[in-house]
Amino acid sequence: MMRPSLQTNSQPAASGPATREVHQALVHHLSQRPDLGLDKVLLDLALEPASPFDPQRQRKFRKGFVLALFVASGLAASFVYFNFCGAGQW
Repeated sequence: MMRPSLQTNSQPAASGPATREVHQALVHHLSQRPDLGLDKVLLDLALEPASPFDPQRQRKFRKGFVLALFVASGLAASFVYFNFCGAGQW
């Protein structure tokens, strides 16, 4: 029994929008949405949620973020001290 061959379309459709037009439309759409983006995600991880009642109030750092920052800086300082400052030489 022969299986029907699959037809592949390697040519773009003539009636569809070009890649450049789709890219420009996507960039325009995302620029209209300030609530999306990598910077927003990173700020939401590091800062407390914004108050819907006082959006002009400055956001504070999350306690977990501050703790992780202190632990990471302590580990980095220990690494530098024990490996590059001559501490621990017998």
